[in-house]
Amino acid sequence: MKRVPPSHKTREQLAALFGAGTAGDPQAELVRLAVRQIVEEALEATARDVLGRDYYARSSDGRSGWRNGYREGRLATAKGEVRFSVPQLRKADDTCLVALRESLSGRTEALEDLAVEMYARGLSTRDIEACFQDEKGRSLLSRTAVSEVTERLWAQVRGLCHPRPL
Repeated sequence: MKRVPPSHKTREQLAALFGAGTAGDPQAELVRLAVRQIVEEALEATARDVLGRDYYARSSDGRSGWRNGYREGRLATAKGEVRFSVPQLRKADDTCLVALRESLSGRTEALEDLAVEMYARGLSTRDIEACFQDEKGRSLLSRTAVSEVTERLWAQVRGLCHPRPL
């Protein structure tokens, strides 16, 4: 069985939600899954930046550090609790992951707005960048990570909302 990052599993759950629907409140479930997707993509992009390589890729430049699984993170939002996977890094400077995670707890409203806008009108890199800033206004994600997250999320939105060419 191939190992996949948690964001891929969340993407599959979103696709299933669009395909078959859900029991209960579909809008709340969509927002929760979209927030989870955004957070997991941002955390994985940050881990990629710190380690200098992708998921399950080997280091070619002799950098130290490696992935060591995931642990659960939680956010309380207006639509309910959102549980997400946080990459664990060993022998690497994970202060960016810690700072990013800490900043998320006070930004749930911005994340929910971003999740809704993602499906309503699309995303821009400015939207993502604005959502992942510290209290001093500095970006917590590198420009590369912001671009990667935006591209991945936008590709997902196009695939879910417009599965075939018009």
